Amino acid sequence: MPTPEKPTREKPARETPPRGDYCPITVGVDVLGDRWTPLVIRELMVGATGFNEIHRGLPRMSRTLLAQRLRQLERQGLVRRGATERGRPARYELTPAGEGLTPIVWALGHWAAEWVFGDPADDECDGLSLLWRMHQHAVPARLPEQRTVVHVQLSGPGAAQGWLDIDRREVSVCRDDPGLECQLAVEATTADMQRWLVGLVPFGQLVEAGAARLLGPSRLVAAFPTWFDTTFFAEGLRRRELREQQEAPGAALTPA
Repeated sequence: MPTPEKPTREKPARETPPRGDYCPITVGVDVLGDRWTPLVIRELMVGATGFNEIHRGLPRMSRTLLAQRLRQLERQGLVRRGATERGRPARYELTPAGEGLTPIVWALGHWAAEWVFGDPADDECDGLSLLWRMHQHAVPARLPEQRTVVHVQLSGPGAAQGWLDIDRREVSVCRDDPGLECQLAVEATTADMQRWLVGLVPFGQLVEAGAARLLGPSRLVAAFPTWFDTTFFAEGLRRRELREQQEAPGAALTPA
């Protein structure tokens, strides 16, 4: 009798075979072992679908390289390009295999938050990217129900200005003045706003220190910090803070 064939299971393709090391970690590194691939996955994780959306989250990545990387991720079975109408831009989404990478990418961020992350250096300050991140961090259920335009003025390294147009609980980012009446103005350094958005410092602490200022109706001033989710890496940051407190000179020892 012929030997029955073993059922095969579809799996993502890989560009190159492992080089002399038969190990799943080696294969995983073949897929994720460069700077840009995990970041493209990150943008898709947080809701970007169009090419321009993905690129706005990765402004230092050339458009040519992004196109190449998206094609590579398609070949690897991690990203799917959806069918679109003629003349409309392509939409990208993670496949089940790509979705399986999301806890790995988040875990990488949590590890960095705990062990190697800190305040932004001057060359890491980018006001326009920060505005885009604010749009990504917005929590629809917490946004004002009425249309609200926020003018954000960022100073210091990476200085920029932009407008957040909140309408129907969705946020659009405008680099140029949309010509609409602003209900709220935010003034701060780019670095301080980045520290707040990633969860390193509460917004109220920036205001108390004079590092940030909100101008507008009191109800909007009070609500603004709650519109955004700053807890993505809170777990790793809390562990780092606790460890640093325990390691600080003169820290009290816990009895055995």
